[in-house]
Amino acid sequence: MWTSILIHILSFCFFSGSLMSYLTDLNFSYGDIIKLEDSKYFKEIIKVEDLNISASSAVVMDLQSESFVLEKNSDQIWPIASISKLMSVLVLLEDLHINLDDTYVIKTSDHRNGGRDNLFKGDEVKNYDLLALALIPSDNTAVIALISSAGLSEDDFVVLMNNKAKELGLKNTVFYDATGLNSDNVSTAKEVAYLLKKALSNKTIAELTKNYTYKVTTIQGREKNVKSTNELLNYNDKVEVIGGKTGFNDLAGYCLGTQFIFNNQKYISVVLNASSLNNRFNDTVKLVNKIISLN
Repeated sequence: MWTSILIHILSFCFFSGSLMSYLTDLNFSYGDIIKLEDSKYFKEIIKVEDLNISASSAVVMDLQSESFVLEKNSDQIWPIASISKLMSVLVLLEDLHINLDDTYVIKTSDHRNGGRDNLFKGDEVKNYDLLALALIPSDNTAVIALISSAGLSEDDFVVLMNNKAKELGLKNTVFYDATGLNSDNVSTAKEVAYLLKKALSNKTIAELTKNYTYKVTTIQGREKNVKSTNELLNYNDKVEVIGGKTGFNDLAGYCLGTQFIFNNQKYISVVLNASSLNNRFNDTVKLVNKIISLN
């Protein structure tokens, strides 16, 4: 047993570069949300007390200048839960070039707990619909089914995810499973912003993540209506939310990465470890409103 634990620790250190930073990151003090780099839009330090953010880490990226304009503990390593699925679908689409018109029959071994069950043994589903289920209602079984459809084991697929993270320069982003159920899947608010930027540059991912509802029809004819876990897609205000990904597990807390538009300018916001399901949305709205107030 001790040998297994030692191997696990050494493996984590190898990928993330800092086990101790991960262990000490579990207790945060509230700091400032600050402007990291000069931007044509922002010229001031933002105090976290003024925004009352519950999240342990937060960041807003100005996509035009690719600068981080608001930040709170954005380099802290933290579990990211189902935000991991962004990397999974990137690997499936860009590295494995999975055929979205192919169909796949769900097996018992594909099933993963978490959330509502949308797929059952024997369902035959198009890969495109599996991708939609993975991104919109964050269906864990759909991710595993896509990996099986690609002819890989989850262990082999996770190696590709970590290789992709290195390729993208995400030095503090590490994966141990493809769904985010494993709390050892970690990243930082900054690196999640880069991951979301990369993911939403893919047209298929961008198109799917902007859907609040989606209907899946199996080859057998069973219909299933699903709803997005991203409630901000229904957010009606001065901004347009155009995509994103939620995440939750017991150690990650409530997480959300979102892309939005204000005054024809695109931004990405990320909150990690918000205190409740509602607060991951409330925290994001507070960040959005601060962007509005500074323009």
